[in-house]
Amino acid sequence: MPKMINIAVDAMGGDNSPQKIIDGIELHNKKTNNVFYKIFGDEDLIKPEIAKKAIDKNFYEIIHTKETIKGEDSAFTAAKRGKNTSMWLAIESVKNNSSDIIVSAGNTGALLVIAKLNLKMIENIDKPALSGLWPSKKGMSVVLDLGANIECSSKNLLDFSIMGASLYTSLYPNDKPNVALLNIGSEELKGNEIIKETYQLLNEKKSDNYKFFGYIEGNQLM
Repeated sequence: MPKMINIAVDAMGGDNSPQKIIDGIELHNKKTNNVFYKIFGDEDLIKPEIAKKAIDKNFYEIIHTKETIKGEDSAFTAAKRGKNTSMWLAIESVKNNSSDIIVSAGNTGALLVIAKLNLKMIENIDKPALSGLWPSKKGMSVVLDLGANIECSSKNLLDFSIMGASLYTSLYPNDKPNVALLNIGSEELKGNEIIKETYQLLNEKKSDNYKFFGYIEGNQLM
């Protein structure tokens, strides 16, 4: 039997929670038999939703809290007052090794700040990044950063290339990722100085894990 994976779920984050969150758990639960869900949130709202679903009781527990982080909260306000919220407790369970991963559809800024406070950063990585899967004619692309950082240095962008390539390899272990910089044009003279410097760093970097093939424009992702 495969090893059981513990997923901490912030059931109170996002629109129409906890209903939509429980809907997602039900869909996921139908596809796997090795995941245990630690569901953080208001059990008075969660229990009636779970009662409507065909989710085996042996595969979840509810960790009760009435406190939540609102969508309109700033990241730092949420972090300052959020230690008993469903998001904070879910992230903290990963820190305490009682969960393997945390999932939240809630306030993105708060999620990044609270995760960074509790889980720290990977060694030599200075900034977190948001990633997304974008479909293209050739398959799927992992694109980052999608909004976590307003300003980035060339080192940050180089770090993002490593994290993105690693994520792609985890999702698609049979494929070797290609790495490119998204720019206003494919010519080397285009872009600001940070983009140009990053281009040189990636061009000089020799890696057995991925191939760098220069600049791409937005329409090349389609």
